[in-house]
Amino acid sequence: MASFQQSINVSASPETAYQYLADLTKHPEWAAHKLEVQPSSEGPAAAGSTFNAVGHEMGTHRATVKLTELRSPERIAYEAEDDTGHFRHWISISASRDGGAEITKGVEPLRTNLMLTLLRPLMPMMVSRGLKGDLQRIKQRLEEQG
Repeated sequence: MASFQQSINVSASPETAYQYLADLTKHPEWAAHKLEVQPSSEGPAAAGSTFNAVGHEMGTHRATVKLTELRSPERIAYEAEDDTGHFRHWISISASRDGGAEITKGVEPLRTNLMLTLLRPLMPMMVSRGLKGDLQRIKQRLEEQG
């Protein structure tokens, strides 16, 4: 299946952006829909750490989320699996020319349920819109933090 990604520049350092985005429990602050995220493994977040998430978009969906990569301050990756499918997400962060950070957020559907499979022709539009919205909310949060 195709992957999708969008980018945005923010007025925050790559380190600040990474610290905020690597904390998956803060994901509800910038999610488009009501979301709850709780750690389900012990210790500090690291590759292999797991989380339980409950999303409320077109119903209630309970997901298992696994961090697959944390590379400070440049990359965060995780996979989420629920009744809608299995998805790989990533966030890449780099220094921008203006002293801030460029954040690229992407998603790749690895497996989707029947409804999302039938909606596949609309996925590029739907997913791109969702990524842009997430990035706008991330920008707002990071720039509010100053």
